[in-house]
Amino acid sequence: MIGVIVINFRRADLTLECLASLYGNAGAPFHLFLVDNAADAGSRKALGRFAGAHDNVTLIVNDDNRGFTGAVNQALDPLLADPRFDAVALLNNDAVIEDAWLSRMEQRLDPAQGIEMVAARMMDFHAPDRVDSLGIVLYKSGIASNRKDASEPLLGPCGGAALYSTRLLKKVTAVSGYCLDPDFFCYAEDTDLALRARALGYSCAFAEDAVVRHRGSASSGGGYNELVAYYGLRNSLFTMAKNLPAEFFLRHALSIFTMQTAVVLKYLIKAKPRLVWRVYRDFGLGLERVLRQRARMRAQPNAKPWNWKCIVSRRFYDGAYVKQTLRSLHRRDIRPAKP
Repeated sequence: MIGVIVINFRRADLTLECLASLYGNAGAPFHLFLVDNAADAGSRKALGRFAGAHDNVTLIVNDDNRGFTGAVNQALDPLLADPRFDAVALLNNDAVIEDAWLSRMEQRLDPAQGIEMVAARMMDFHAPDRVDSLGIVLYKSGIASNRKDASEPLLGPCGGAALYSTRLLKKVTAVSGYCLDPDFFCYAEDTDLALRARALGYSCAFAEDAVVRHRGSASSGGGYNELVAYYGLRNSLFTMAKNLPAEFFLRHALSIFTMQTAVVLKYLIKAKPRLVWRVYRDFGLGLERVLRQRARMRAQPNAKPWNWKCIVSRRFYDGAYVKQTLRSLHRRDIRPAKP
């Protein structure tokens, strides 16, 4: 059976829409682990009523906001301890699934071939023909992003619509001491997990026909704001330092340096020096911890070099995003995060 994890944060309306699609279109048996972060009276009532009406729901209510990583790890504790489950699906609460999504994802698992991660086809909720994500692609600049082209190498699934075997998650947890890095809070945690899984020999498949329609960033205020920028940039640095082999840094040093220089210039031009300072200050403060985690991964008895070259794009970064960024440099359009 599959355990499905959905996290709510201040958007019970979207969560209920997501769950309606899940219960109508899953196509496979599942048990729902629903986590309500920073629960208020409205979400407690609405989600409590939903859980009471279904016998396959475990509802976890948090008074505080534990972030995406904290909430997912919280749900994984009982899930991975239960032998009934052989796979775990992550589904964003601002997404709706289409017909037989869960069963089509499950069909792509192939443990005999080491395929124990599956990426879905995520389409834009408001523009159904526009690709939102076909999984994660890692560029030679060291930064990962949503894969928009199926010809690009697939690193792992986007955490907004992903499937993992419980065997993979248990192994990663045993090696790392956690599943999703609790210090990430949100953003880039799926890339970090995918890289750790790849280093342990696991692969990822793409489920072309497992379709999700995704709004995007609904819980973080919608669009690109300072919260998204801070966690996305800081956690991307953590992910690189923790996971990428030394050869990657040597081979792609110029691309990495160029990307980080471009990031600094972009936010200085947009009059966000404090954001830049916080990102690199907090990366520096957390670097010792991350390097200890890196050493722990490499100290495993069965640790061996892995073929990272086959999962790295030849491109510097997403060309469309670079062009969009250049066009927007004259606008100071990064909003403060909502409290």
